[in-house]
Amino acid sequence: MKIIDADWATHQNALQAIRRQVFVQEQSVPEDLEWDGKDAHAYHWLAFDGERPVGTVRMLQDGHIGRMAVLKEYRSQGIGEHLLAQALHCAKRLNKREAWLHSQEHAIGFYEKFGFVAYGPTFMDAGIPHRSMRFVLRSQSLLGEDNGRIAVSDLPATVSSMLSQSRQQIRIFSESLNPAAFDSDDVRNALSTLARRHKSTEIRLLVLRPDLLAGTGHRLLELQRRLSSAILLKVLPEEQAGQQDEEFVVADRCGLIVSSRRSPGTHWADFNNRPLAQNYSIQFDQLWNQAQDDIRFRRLSL
Repeated sequence: MKIIDADWATHQNALQAIRRQVFVQEQSVPEDLEWDGKDAHAYHWLAFDGERPVGTVRMLQDGHIGRMAVLKEYRSQGIGEHLLAQALHCAKRLNKREAWLHSQEHAIGFYEKFGFVAYGPTFMDAGIPHRSMRFVLRSQSLLGEDNGRIAVSDLPATVSSMLSQSRQQIRIFSESLNPAAFDSDDVRNALSTLARRHKSTEIRLLVLRPDLLAGTGHRLLELQRRLSSAILLKVLPEEQAGQQDEEFVVADRCGLIVSSRRSPGTHWADFNNRPLAQNYSIQFDQLWNQAQDDIRFRRLSL
């Protein structure tokens, strides 16, 4: 048995023959669902017994693995495992954050052996029960590359990761520069490095409660006082405080970290969502234009 990297232009007939037999004929998947128009731009692998194609799998550009098919007489011989290993190797080589798939319920155990974890409810696809599964390839998301909203369980680590990757612009809107998230050496060093990077970088901090910063020794406030021309700080008027449901970070016009003020402890992030980041940047600018400098920051005892 051998496995080759295949492409749709060269190996379409062999890929289609296997999938048509397994999915269309055996599992009664409609042809219009099986041929979804995504194959031409996907990664494909073909398993051979001698010269006969006997199995295949594909992976889309976003790390979605699917269309795993092995001819009936060749199952339970490890071919599926070898195909999946090739797809995961490719995902790692491409530096994907995670690989994910929709597993038929009877195949969940197969994918769990590789480290895939099921999440979310069961759903129907082509009349067959499925579960979503993911395999984490690396823990750190890459700013400007990894898209998709993720729930944040470790806010300090997520903030540090995103800000340390920023190369152009950082905007932080927080009631009092939440010490748990922003008062750390890592965050201070990230902003300090960016502020000194070049003249076109932009760092803006917008707070609601400057009184909560007094006497705390907050690292960002200390840094801002030393680099006040590069790191700007303003205070939003008190009458605006009750109207804000979220605190947020926007990095390099593409990354977002959002925290709910109504449900403390609820946070989400997206490291690559330019349209949504633009919306939050517009919101930030509107608040910034209503904000004021506060002379108290020059006198705060650090």
